[in-house]
Amino acid sequence: MGTPVPDTSLTWLVVGADRLRSSVRRPPEWQIVELACPTDAFAPAVDDSQLYLLDEVGCPTVRSRTLDQDGTVLAEAMHSPAELLRQGTNTPIGLLRQAADGVRMYLRVSSCADRHRFIRVPGSPIPRHGAVRALFAAADEHFLKVNNHFCYQVKSLPDVELEHKFTLVDNPDVGRLARDTYELADSGRLPGWLVQFQDEGIQSWDFMNHVYAIEQPTADAGYVSFIPTTDGRYTVKRKIFTVDSDERPELRSRGVAVTDFDEYLRGVLGLTPAWHASFRRARHDVCVESIETGNAFVISYDHSTIVDDAGAALPGLAELVQCEVEYRFSQSLAPVDYRQVHTDLAILRTLLNDFFDRRSIVHYQRHESKLTFLRRQHAGVR
Repeated sequence: MGTPVPDTSLTWLVVGADRLRSSVRRPPEWQIVELACPTDAFAPAVDDSQLYLLDEVGCPTVRSRTLDQDGTVLAEAMHSPAELLRQGTNTPIGLLRQAADGVRMYLRVSSCADRHRFIRVPGSPIPRHGAVRALFAAADEHFLKVNNHFCYQVKSLPDVELEHKFTLVDNPDVGRLARDTYELADSGRLPGWLVQFQDEGIQSWDFMNHVYAIEQPTADAGYVSFIPTTDGRYTVKRKIFTVDSDERPELRSRGVAVTDFDEYLRGVLGLTPAWHASFRRARHDVCVESIETGNAFVISYDHSTIVDDAGAALPGLAELVQCEVEYRFSQSLAPVDYRQVHTDLAILRTLLNDFFDRRSIVHYQRHESKLTFLRRQHAGVR
């Protein structure tokens, strides 16, 4: 007889008491339930995704088996995930996703209503026998990322902004573009990308931005901007660059009490502003993630209007309409490969360029920063 071929149409959902997720709370003797869920119950419907999503309500009744810590089968039954997860302290612990050469392990990292999120455990597939113990060992190894809210989302180079800018000509409707982009990603027509879990929908913003240009010394060149927040304070954002590009150092301080911008720049930051200008920015964000890597980006459509310091539009000046594709964070239990982040940005750049071309939206890609826009438009009136 030949070697049996594993049934890759199944993914085992591992369910147990919440305390089993913690090495210090896990008793020496325990039980879990494995449910043989159809692989197509998970999204995305591809093999070896970085992350999977299970909607427990949409998953049918399937065969299940109860195992103890030694792997002994104690009982077999039929359960639906929704039914089982409403019993006692049961919670999803992970997935054992069948592959040709073993099983790939995934750990549950977050839940929202009846939906549960799982992330791939690094490494090659492992033998089916003993996989539950290996799943617990992985949970113990990665507990800081797995057992803490959103801590599996880590930004590589957190003080660096990586984004690509499209400047859109002829003043298109940024709200409409955001809706079209969301529908594209949500319907699976943005190949290789999904709408970001728990960031579904369009996030809209409308805020002032007081920009102070720093020109000397060259090592400090760039700008500092003060963004008012609803508590009467400011987010202070500093970008350091001399040439517009995709990648720039960015430092942020939130909740800053500022009464005089110029005084703060000179006294706190030790910087001398060359000139300043203000603009009001209406922005609509669509958050997406790569199926293969888990790298997450925001596609922002924004419309910037130059205003005076009181917020009134200055007549006779051009407005800036852009689409920015910015790296947000990576979702991975393995070290982040920053080169892959760049690759994912290039993929999104191509997809969006095609999106604009199909809609005959005239655009150019010169990394045009808000500072360059303000310098060019505001020079004659400041």
